Amino acid sequence: MRGKFEFILFVAGFVIAAFLIAIRDYVKLDLTTFAYFIALTRIPAFFILLLLALSLTLMGPQLISKRLHTIGLFLLSALVPKLFQILSFVFFPDFITPNTRDKAAWLYITTIAFVLLALTLGVFYHRLTPIQRSPVVFAFISFLISCVISVFIILYHPYLPKTYQPGFGSTPISDFFDVAFILWVSYLTYHIFKYKTFGSRANSLIFLSFAYLAISSLLTVFYTTFTDLLIVASTIYMLIAYLLLAYAVLIVEIKETGKSVTQNLRALVSSLAKIEPIVEKGVQKFSLGEVFEKGEIKSVYIYDAKDRRLLAHFHGYKNDNQEPYQLANYSDMLGKKIGYIGNNIHFQVRDGHIIVSKGQFAPENPIMDLHIINVETLLHAYFAQYNYLTQFLQEKSKELNRLYLILETSEYATQAYNNIENFSRQVIDRLDYVIPMDGSIFYMYDKKSESVEKLVVSSDFIKNFQEEDSGVLMRNAISSSEPKGLKGSTMFVKFEQENYQAGIIGLRKEGNFQREDFMFLETVSNQLFHVVKLMKVIEDLEKAQLSIRLLSEYDPLTLLHNRRSFEKHIQENIDRSQRTKSVFSLMLIDIDNFKVINDTYGYSAGDLILKFFANLLKRNLRRLDIPSRLGGDEFAILLPSTSKHTAKIIADRIIKGIKEEPLDIDGHLVNLSISVVVLSYPSDGTSVEELMSTGELLMRDAKRHGKDLIIVSEEETKGKILTVKEFEKAMVKGFSEDSIVPYFHEIIDVQSEEPFGFEVLMRIKFDDRILTVEKFVPIAESLGLMHKLDLILVEKVLKNYWTFKDKPLFIFLNMVPANATEQFAEFIKAKADEYSVPIDRVVLEITERQAIEDILSVAKFVRELRDLGFKFAIDDFGSGYSSFYYLKYLPVDYLKIEGDFIRSVSHSSMDRMFIKCMVNLAKEMGIKTVAEFVEDDEIFQYVKELGIDYAQGYYFGKPEPLDAKIKKFFSKE
Repeated sequence: MRGKFEFILFVAGFVIAAFLIAIRDYVKLDLTTFAYFIALTRIPAFFILLLLALSLTLMGPQLISKRLHTIGLFLLSALVPKLFQILSFVFFPDFITPNTRDKAAWLYITTIAFVLLALTLGVFYHRLTPIQRSPVVFAFISFLISCVISVFIILYHPYLPKTYQPGFGSTPISDFFDVAFILWVSYLTYHIFKYKTFGSRANSLIFLSFAYLAISSLLTVFYTTFTDLLIVASTIYMLIAYLLLAYAVLIVEIKETGKSVTQNLRALVSSLAKIEPIVEKGVQKFSLGEVFEKGEIKSVYIYDAKDRRLLAHFHGYKNDNQEPYQLANYSDMLGKKIGYIGNNIHFQVRDGHIIVSKGQFAPENPIMDLHIINVETLLHAYFAQYNYLTQFLQEKSKELNRLYLILETSEYATQAYNNIENFSRQVIDRLDYVIPMDGSIFYMYDKKSESVEKLVVSSDFIKNFQEEDSGVLMRNAISSSEPKGLKGSTMFVKFEQENYQAGIIGLRKEGNFQREDFMFLETVSNQLFHVVKLMKVIEDLEKAQLSIRLLSEYDPLTLLHNRRSFEKHIQENIDRSQRTKSVFSLMLIDIDNFKVINDTYGYSAGDLILKFFANLLKRNLRRLDIPSRLGGDEFAILLPSTSKHTAKIIADRIIKGIKEEPLDIDGHLVNLSISVVVLSYPSDGTSVEELMSTGELLMRDAKRHGKDLIIVSEEETKGKILTVKEFEKAMVKGFSEDSIVPYFHEIIDVQSEEPFGFEVLMRIKFDDRILTVEKFVPIAESLGLMHKLDLILVEKVLKNYWTFKDKPLFIFLNMVPANATEQFAEFIKAKADEYSVPIDRVVLEITERQAIEDILSVAKFVRELRDLGFKFAIDDFGSGYSSFYYLKYLPVDYLKIEGDFIRSVSHSSMDRMFIKCMVNLAKEMGIKTVAEFVEDDEIFQYVKELGIDYAQGYYFGKPEPLDAKIKKFFSKE
């Protein structure tokens, strides 16, 4: 497709040139118009040439080919006359000497000559050995020559042959140069077309660029007047030629080459995961299909470096049976290790193999060179790994086949039904008879736990060695550093597998064992241990299945049913109730303040409380009742064939029992309290989902109302529950952006009493009501939607930041520790950049009430964003036990002091002392402080006295939408 487009441009260029020559006598340009067009074309042409020359020069041969680097070095010489031409012909008519057509023409000729010099050196790069060795030196000489010629033309152009005669146009000397340029450009064009000098991608564009250079020189042959249309057309053609050249070199040759390499490698890796080799005459042949058909590499061969034997062939769709290279330069290849043979074969020597690639290469292109090496290395690694895994699987397959054969042919293994004790006893009883022996012992020893897992003695051992201690014999064998031993009337053989050691010990009462006896014992033992090893795997698997079943149905800590098992029992009771028209009840129970107990006494104490409560439930329930632990401190009880009234009585009994039995933790008596919800089927739900969701909604109310509370579902709660469920459905379907409403709460500078910034609070618009956080956050968190809502809120706030009349106010955004992720960081950086928000005005508040499990991860997140300019604050500072722990690890800019301290500051000297300590600590660490819940002037005056920097509370204003805050603070400005 690209080739057709370039051919159309090639033909169109000549057609338009012919048309312009035909109409030149009919189009007259005045001097002003002519100068305008000349400036409009030659100035961009100069900067394009400058960009191309500097780019190729500065990138150097490490990033681009030496051919392109040489072109860039020598193009710098063409910039000097080009610059003088623009200065004298466009900007300063009397630049150094008065401007004339001859002066501009000679500078133009010099420019074209040096441009062609650079392009010629690029086209014939490999024929120019001295320049290849020292391109910078020769380019510098060329640059000096260009400067001398340009200055000479500026100063002495009146003495040079005339290039223009009024009324006649170009002179023979000017035409000679133009024709010479045309012929030389045509030859270069033919050369790159024939030999694809610049590679398959950029070659056609560079060919088109050369053609337009030729047309540019051709048009100047035919001009006749000082402001001739053909001169303008010539400069346009030259501008297009430079554009095409720059695009071909900088975009197509460099950028698209890199893109192509990346795509090719991605496709190659994807193909390697799917291919299987076909073996022909001992050669593994891998078909990579389109990866090689469309890429620069067409085939890769792997030879054995010792005997030159072909081992593997990677090819496209077509299986090329001809070897690309017969390793004629075998010794040179081993000496060089890596390199090219001509322009279409590359080789490298790696790990005893010679890798040869055949394709369409550009050896001077470092990107492509690296790509070829990477492909060869990848295919060689794949070949080696494939053969290693194939060999490994073959060996394991043989071992498994041997095990299966033993199992199929061994009557003992069949009769033992995979029981290691029975099987090993049958084997050693048989060994006692065959060798013969007077008794034998089989054992299995766990090295990790240093315990004996199996100890089996033969029937003869029991009869003949009643006074012998089998354990002592076994310990002697285990402690021996040798895997086998023969000493008189005792011999042993042992084998080790991972953490296990298994062995057989043979004994005689009289006479010694012979070497033949020992060898037979070793042979039979080897087979025995292979079978036992398989039996051990089966035995462990059966134990694991029992353990998995236990874990899948029961909570491992309390041994109560887990949520999955509990919901299964609910469904069974629903099915039974539908048949019998009976009712049953459920109790959902939460332990109050369980997190506080965990934080105070530690997680081991928390586990102790959960076990204690589970045992209390078992003691206070009937046998048919089913208690369960749903997770954390959440429990539930299924009460079959029980009314709601009876369930309420049982709940009262449980609460009474927990009050009467305080728990002793490290010498401290801890009184527990619980919140209970009682509901029944079918009045409160006809499915597992309805019953559980109704119970969870009622539990939220119970938690808000206090401790030791029993909530029994009533008719009046159903409407409220339906409303909540409708809200949940709306949450699941997804709110529109308009449903998320940011509310702004001002933060005031205590000294100036002017707005310092705003804390942003989330509100949700639902059924023409504005919902506060306590009404929607629990639902959003249970549905896993809170993170999505946070992102919508952040974007809306940043999008409207400049609504504050260009005031540089700070925006405080609440952020839970769970959002301390790389994805969130990328999101907020991208949105701040998109809406041009100064990131040093964005403060992320980390709530101190939220437990931070991975403090190091959060600290890393904070440091990375602070390095970019974001600010951080710890909210509710002083509310928990981890305040100073967080402050140690989190580098923050603001501390927002817990509101409970501020509320009581006017009547509590203790709270004032705590606040003073926090403020002093913050000042020592260079951290600003913010007082929350400043509700009246008295509190505000104390805040001032205590040296707090900023204040926030209803004394200054309530949280309101953005429009209200703008009207309040900025409408008068």
